Amino acid sequence: MPLLTEVAGCIRYDDATMNKRQRFMAAVRGEPVDYPPTVAWCNFATDAIDGAENARRQLAFHALCDWDICKVMNDYRLIPPAGIETITTPADMRRFVKQSMSERIYAEQLTCLRIMRDRLDPEVPLIDTLFEPFFSLLFAVGFSKAPLIRSHPDAAAGMLNALTDTFIDYLAEIRKIPVDGVLYATNACILAPSSRGISDDEFHQFHEPYDRRLLNAMAGLTRIVHAHGNPLDLRRILDYPCEVLSWSDRLAGNPSIAALRKLTGKCLMGGIDETKLHERALPEIRAEVADALAQAGGTRNFILAPGCNVAPGIALRALHCFRDAARASTASAASAKG
Repeated sequence: MPLLTEVAGCIRYDDATMNKRQRFMAAVRGEPVDYPPTVAWCNFATDAIDGAENARRQLAFHALCDWDICKVMNDYRLIPPAGIETITTPADMRRFVKQSMSERIYAEQLTCLRIMRDRLDPEVPLIDTLFEPFFSLLFAVGFSKAPLIRSHPDAAAGMLNALTDTFIDYLAEIRKIPVDGVLYATNACILAPSSRGISDDEFHQFHEPYDRRLLNAMAGLTRIVHAHGNPLDLRRILDYPCEVLSWSDRLAGNPSIAALRKLTGKCLMGGIDETKLHERALPEIRAEVADALAQAGGTRNFILAPGCNVAPGIALRALHCFRDAARASTASAASAKG
């Protein structure tokens, strides 16, 4: 049976037949894998630090966990135009214009990505994070302003288009680094009774057009659409132009992996409850991995990951546990058949 051995604090799979990039792309394409790729990501309070320190922290996290994918957090937040604290009128919305890549939120993340790409092994897929325009705006002006923005659709459209244009410029910059893909986080699937719930009409007017513009601009990169929150209606995004769907499948009101597998042939990403990972015993984590793989129908076309970012204080042993369970899964299946 293939062995797991410890090298420099990381558990490695001795009989791995693929490198990390090969494994990731095989999973995305639905091809056979030696084991399902694993990844987790974490907030590091990066709006308070520069891109170089951001890169140092994220590289340390990646190295200590030996993930198959390096998914980079983006915690730099949009700043409203000078003199605006929040949005109170349509005139405030019209002051949002296309931004330069010299703005701190873009420049620091680009610096972080360049350093990480330079220091990572070339075989490691590098995945950036981008929040949808409406989501990004609410971080800047307050989530309580969502109804006001939606009540002025013309002014909102100008503001959202300006930010979408900015993000398209940003995507052109990350291609030069290069990155391998983008995890695109959207709130577009959240339903009532959540306070962030979005109606079908709101989805079609304030989210879908901008999501599609940006996803089309990412063509050629691996596009991971991350449906944030709960409860979710993932049917809204099943035909989005993307290769991978990510969501918190363990949260109340969200579809299971098995349910979504029946609706799409796209690669699915999830299986680990990020809200409970830090408090579970190791056998419970292994049981959750086994359940996720069973729901996914095996190791193909699946990336094992938490449904969203994990807590900064989580123990490495918990992260190592679900990673190692994935790496042993193909060997265990082969032994059972033998």
